[in-house]
Amino acid sequence: MYSEATATGNSKEPSLLFTQILKDFLDSSCCPRYTMNMYQLDGYVRALAAGPGEAKIEDWKPLVFGDQKPQYDDKFREDTITKALISLYNSHRDQALGNACTLPFITGYSPEKELRLQGEQWARGFMQGYIFWQDIWSQFLDETQTSSNLTVILPTSIYDEMDDILATISAVADAEYATETGVSLENLTRMFTQLPQKVIEYGRIAHMIRTRG
Repeated sequence: MYSEATATGNSKEPSLLFTQILKDFLDSSCCPRYTMNMYQLDGYVRALAAGPGEAKIEDWKPLVFGDQKPQYDDKFREDTITKALISLYNSHRDQALGNACTLPFITGYSPEKELRLQGEQWARGFMQGYIFWQDIWSQFLDETQTSSNLTVILPTSIYDEMDDILATISAVADAEYATETGVSLENLTRMFTQLPQKVIEYGRIAHMIRTRG
């Protein structure tokens, strides 16, 4: 499933068995209508696991299923699905701590929307994971904060880095909107190419917050 890897350090992937269990479950009739697909889930969990705190599964699991309860059966038991989700989370946590990024799709811009669909779904899932941590990100990245120690915790350049990271992920999530708002084809192509590195940078900044906050 994981076909494109750009990384420094050691890249760890989730158990292939757990990955297949998750994919089969998400595609099954057991799940509510607005359940994430595997690409959305992977992006969502990456942003959670690489984020500025420890995400408890009971807090983030409901959104995977559109805040509704799946109908588990004998084939798909709740404890097995929970273990599979934790496995995915832990693998992304390991990658983030190792400055690695493995993506479940081929990166690179294509003018054909169908060829961008997997990356678009992944990036939209990632943005949902970013929103999960938005209060913490805002606390440390809001330049209007008056707390005297914030400028010590994060260098000024971090604000620009985060803006660039979010702009890149947003462009992958909706390339058509990016072009409509003035992003040139050259810059759009560059953003798609840089996505794995921007994901690594996101994790690096989040780790800085976790260790200094």
